[in-house]
Amino acid sequence: MDSNLSEIVRKLVSIVGSENVSVEPVDLVVYSQDASENVGKPDVIVWPAIAGQVSRVLQLANEFRIPVVPRGAGTCRSGGPVPAKGGILLDMTRMNKILDIAVSNFQVLVEPGVVLIELNKALKPYNLFLPPDPASEEACTVGGCVAECGGGIRAVKYGTFRDWVLGLEIVLSTGEIIQTGTKTRKSVSGYDLTRLFIGSEGTLGIITKVRLRVQPLPESRLVLAAYFDSLEKLGKAVFHVITAGLNPSAAELMDKYSMEAVSKYVKISHPKDAALLILEFDGNASDAKRRLRLAKNICSHERVLKTEVARTKRESDRLWLARKSASPALSTIKPSRAAEDITVPISQVPEILVEIEQIAQKYRLLIPTYGHAGDGNFHPSIMFDERVPEEVERAKLARAEIFKAALKLGGTLSGEHGIGLSKAPYFAWEHGAIEIDLMRRIKQVFDPNNILNPGKIFAEA
Repeated sequence: MDSNLSEIVRKLVSIVGSENVSVEPVDLVVYSQDASENVGKPDVIVWPAIAGQVSRVLQLANEFRIPVVPRGAGTCRSGGPVPAKGGILLDMTRMNKILDIAVSNFQVLVEPGVVLIELNKALKPYNLFLPPDPASEEACTVGGCVAECGGGIRAVKYGTFRDWVLGLEIVLSTGEIIQTGTKTRKSVSGYDLTRLFIGSEGTLGIITKVRLRVQPLPESRLVLAAYFDSLEKLGKAVFHVITAGLNPSAAELMDKYSMEAVSKYVKISHPKDAALLILEFDGNASDAKRRLRLAKNICSHERVLKTEVARTKRESDRLWLARKSASPALSTIKPSRAAEDITVPISQVPEILVEIEQIAQKYRLLIPTYGHAGDGNFHPSIMFDERVPEEVERAKLARAEIFKAALKLGGTLSGEHGIGLSKAPYFAWEHGAIEIDLMRRIKQVFDPNNILNPGKIFAEA
């Protein structure tokens, strides 16, 4: 793009205005990374304000065969919004309007740059909420959550973004704008294009509007903290809570290493060398109490060290602050961290936790693990120093073994962070050649010139 850069920038300025285009070196560096270890610098950054501008940018990019990478808040942990091939980085955060709150239909229509926590603040006066709640909710955008199919702490009960999106406005690589989905809860009218775009990581089209269903806030939320001296016991407790039909709205784990880091980061006390299980039960107050009591009994049967019930909202908020601080807290331990996103069937939760511990011992690495125990989605964080080549190599080998362990147990490489750049080299471990070829052909139909977020998901041929 170097030879055409000046011309391209002039054309982009004519579309969105000079104040919404940047080639400043500092800006390019800032936008060269997300929350993962991946790095890739764009050639130019564009901040569109309306779908029509996105359309014209894509028409231009398609004409000149320039890569276009959409970006929300940059909280992605797989390199999704990192420009692997340079080109135009399309920052969608200025398209941040809540366009409609349809209370009677339990729906909202929003632009992709709306920050998730701000949407729930706007819904609260109507006694409504959007259940998916990634730990990065204070920063992450709706568009990014849809593109990566984000989940979060309450996914065990409420599912991921895939379960809450009714329809999308999408700008295709050619600049054409399409509407997918319906306003109805049910529709069997042709292929489900909406779901095709969810989790596609910006490789098929650019999201410019999202229609979401929402639901009433629960009457009550009760939180139980349970401390265990082994992850195997904790994993068994989670399995029995789920299979007993107690339907927790959250079942979160932090191992002893995560707890140690968090206790220093947010100054909380906890039993020494103990892993924490946080269980939340919502809904009718009396039924939530009943389910919490039964869960507490299950934890006792699995030889829990200690249980605590949050008696006030402040106590509950303190526990959730601890859990949501796991990622930043671990970042203070070592210069480098590979935060993974494996998911296994719920019956395999105890086994995968044991396997991660064994892999950490084998490669002489610290691998704290936290995550969503209730749906088998864990974030083992491989801690290493990127300045030490031998340590980097051990981290790579450990990462590969963790992926193999998850797949061996019937799991997946990613539950909610996406494939992006980080997991592209391992993608074929999970998917067969025919399946991958079919995905590549779908990509070609939507993006024949391969300008939309190239280099993601599929390892380079």
